[in-house]
Amino acid sequence: MVLIEPNDWPNKRNETVCLKGLSEIQHTYSDKRLQTPLKRVGERGEGKFEAITWDEALDTIAAKVKEIWEKDGSQAIAFQTAVDSLTTNLPKLLRGQEKPKRGIDIGLGNGFSPALAESGQQGGASNEVTDWKNAKTILNVGCNVLETCMVTSKYFFDAKEAGAEIITFDPNFCTTAAKSSQWVPMVAGTDAALYLGLTTIILDNGWYNAPYLQENTSMPFLVKRSDGSLLRKEAPTSLTQPGADNPFMVWDENSDSLKEYNAAGVAGKLEWEGEIGGESYATVFTLLLESQKAYTVEWAATTTGISEQKLIEVADKYANHGPSILSFGFGGGEKFYNADVSGHAAVLLATLVGSFGTDVPGWGAGAYVNAYQKIFGSGKLAGWKLPSECVTAKPPKGTVDYRDEKAGIKMMWVQNGAFQQIAANQNRTDEWAKTLEFVVVQDIWHTPTVDYADIVLPVCSHFECDEEVGFLRALRGHVLLQQKVLEPLFESKTDFWIEREMAKRLGYGDVVPQTQEQLARYQLDNSTDKSVQGITLEEVIAGHGVAPLRNQPEIARSYSNQTYKTTSGKIDLYYENLVSYGQALPQYEAPNEAFEGNPLAEKYPLNMTQRRSKYFIHQNYYDATWIRQFYEPTLEMNPVDAKKRGIESGDTIEAFNDRGSFKCKCVTTQAVRPGTCVIVEGIWPKYMEQGSMQNVTNDAVNPRGAVLAKGRVIPFNDTLVDVKKA
Repeated sequence: MVLIEPNDWPNKRNETVCLKGLSEIQHTYSDKRLQTPLKRVGERGEGKFEAITWDEALDTIAAKVKEIWEKDGSQAIAFQTAVDSLTTNLPKLLRGQEKPKRGIDIGLGNGFSPALAESGQQGGASNEVTDWKNAKTILNVGCNVLETCMVTSKYFFDAKEAGAEIITFDPNFCTTAAKSSQWVPMVAGTDAALYLGLTTIILDNGWYNAPYLQENTSMPFLVKRSDGSLLRKEAPTSLTQPGADNPFMVWDENSDSLKEYNAAGVAGKLEWEGEIGGESYATVFTLLLESQKAYTVEWAATTTGISEQKLIEVADKYANHGPSILSFGFGGGEKFYNADVSGHAAVLLATLVGSFGTDVPGWGAGAYVNAYQKIFGSGKLAGWKLPSECVTAKPPKGTVDYRDEKAGIKMMWVQNGAFQQIAANQNRTDEWAKTLEFVVVQDIWHTPTVDYADIVLPVCSHFECDEEVGFLRALRGHVLLQQKVLEPLFESKTDFWIEREMAKRLGYGDVVPQTQEQLARYQLDNSTDKSVQGITLEEVIAGHGVAPLRNQPEIARSYSNQTYKTTSGKIDLYYENLVSYGQALPQYEAPNEAFEGNPLAEKYPLNMTQRRSKYFIHQNYYDATWIRQFYEPTLEMNPVDAKKRGIESGDTIEAFNDRGSFKCKCVTTQAVRPGTCVIVEGIWPKYMEQGSMQNVTNDAVNPRGAVLAKGRVIPFNDTLVDVKKA
């Protein structure tokens, strides 16, 4: 392989490639490439191995799986996947926990997604990023979109050229801030305060869409003041009992009486309170007006560091100069302890102005930077049917961290270097890893996680395949097929081959697909998704591995006809499952560690955050020398903070706190807010001067994590450190 070029697509807008894609040559031929199966011969973490055969590797793993099944139960096995995983059935065959409380990129989705029953973990946007060109006002909060997902950056500039005003809120002057219409600096970790402040301004000025709220949301639903429960026709069997089976109740403005919310001709009042059956009730909207009294524009300005005038200006533009987009993403507020509150406040704000399910182009909200979400639309392929016992296990009830004893994990099967990215406080992770009975790492490169493994399985790159037909997926508005470019290099095997060989050893060899072509045909021929039905494997192959999904709109928008898969069938903004946590409606919560007034800041005064980069995807591509010639690990600081510590740009520094430390070069820049320091996420320790960046990061657990939709968030960015010249 000597050249990387974009594939041919039916729609030319998709023919793009970024520097990460161009560097796949060095990625594929990396000197960090794993070449043969390995067995640990030293202490776990030492990285000492000896080469073994594939049969020995797989036989050893299968024996250990069966031993743990017998001794501890399949739930004691956990399977972690990451960006490059091409596995379909293996987690089910192991019958263990899949992605147990992974905690990354879920913070905002935890609060945003439940209101819409959005299935993605990251708060996927309600419309494509291509719809930005139809918006007039775009609020981009804490997301460096031009680096996080470079292949979609052209749609940012399309919107700007079409006249959209793009306002980026970010503590630091990132690339996206530099290219936006406005940059509004703010205090890190205060995203929820921004949204709540804007909400108050919109409510106080009557800039909300009252008919929209009345018809399409839970705002008219009645809440019992004494216990926070929503009033139903009958006592509910569970909080998730469908409203169609047990209707929510509203106070009908036509009959001035109590009615079922979904009865014909009923229009629930937005504002109402009174007694029903001797109990005091109020509508969700009435409770919102009451709770928002604490979040004045003055409070929001003080908390976020944004002036009152600017907050009022932004609220006016967002509510009254639409269509408007509310964009958030990764590398910012989603990695704070209070991120679910920010997500909840964001979906509330977007709903107030009628962002969802509208026929008007350019309205929307959510995370627009991930091509695996709704950027170009996605289809659903059929899943291969396995025996009934082949299902993944749920983490034990109450588990909030996969390293906890309660999680009961004895064996980890890790794909693509997940340890470093799914846990903060690396020293704790190292100690926990030493307690595991068995670790399998299935990867292409010798990442930091490999050193923890008992058995290492070298896998093929995306360009290598032992069949002409490879892995099939449906996303970006197309069915996409992996096709062979290279024969497997060294002794590497495909993820599919490993899966099939493990199935044989676990007694399921006859019930899994025998070839990837067989699986691909099954996935297409048995799909119940109308956008996939009728697409044949021959069509995909003829299109060089690309076939457009059927009947796709020019720009995909979700929730058409105001159809939601929520409990009520409407936008459910009141989170009844969080009543006991005081978060049924979003209530501001300060960060866990990086907040003004924390006494710990006297000892560790700098808020260290991790950011996404145009150079890497999490911890992938750190082995590519073409990229590393443009980037070396650095901690970015404001010159004011550096001068106080006698540090100059280019010095080697040590960042430290009570959890640990690391050393790397320092870069001073005015782009970083005083009181903060910034580092690119996922840096391999072997490329640091010393230590791991995760040695210092915060792994505090929010008690709500046990009941949140996607589990607890890892507060990577909610971290205080100090820095000194090394």
